[in-house]
Amino acid sequence: MVSSETFKCCVWLAAAVVLAGAWAVPAAAKPQNPADLCISAVAEQEAAHGIPRHLLRAISIAESGRWLGSRKATLAWPWTVTSGGKGTYYKSKSAAIRAVRKLQRRGVRNIDVGCMQVNLRYHPKAFKSLGQAFDPRANAAYAAGFLRKLRDDKRSWTQAVKHYHSATRSLNRPYHAKVYKIWRGERRKARKIQIANNRLQRQQARARFQHKRAERLLADNRFAARSQRWLDRASKRLFKQ
Repeated sequence: MVSSETFKCCVWLAAAVVLAGAWAVPAAAKPQNPADLCISAVAEQEAAHGIPRHLLRAISIAESGRWLGSRKATLAWPWTVTSGGKGTYYKSKSAAIRAVRKLQRRGVRNIDVGCMQVNLRYHPKAFKSLGQAFDPRANAAYAAGFLRKLRDDKRSWTQAVKHYHSATRSLNRPYHAKVYKIWRGERRKARKIQIANNRLQRQQARARFQHKRAERLLADNRFAARSQRWLDRASKRLFKQ
């Protein structure tokens, strides 16, 4: 029969396993969705350029955000092309490159590309090729460097965000408001995830404690059982004499 302590231990371990599966993401796992390419690239560049956490991510969502029903979230899409105020989300990098070349053959030069929607007209030397322009890491790296330079020139992240979009006040003020609303939401999500991770760690620690306690109890029970068997054998020998 399973003791009550052992049963409690099993319950705690089961709960910990379920929660770990819900929240943990293997560091070496390959992205399952193109949007993950923007997420990892942007996070890397935030750290590399000293940008406040999740701010570049908020800009990426404002620039190329696409609602993904499977994730129940709006995430930056790496194969986004915008021209004439209209953005199009393509299924692949090659499809996005073909779309840009088609626009260029028509004489269109004002084109935004990639996770961060870098404008090919105003940043003609940003990338060596369209292939590089649609590489999420290269796209995010250029955007992060540009934002960092704006911050250094304007001495304010608020002004940097505004001028990332436009130097025209009537255009950059609404943009700033949009980005900061997204940023607040992303920081709230991050805090909730951190709280959940902390709770999981505490539950796992309690599960380990209960497991060790159960092992000690089982060891004590085995010792008591051996002792009882020895006493039984000793008693039988005494009665036989």
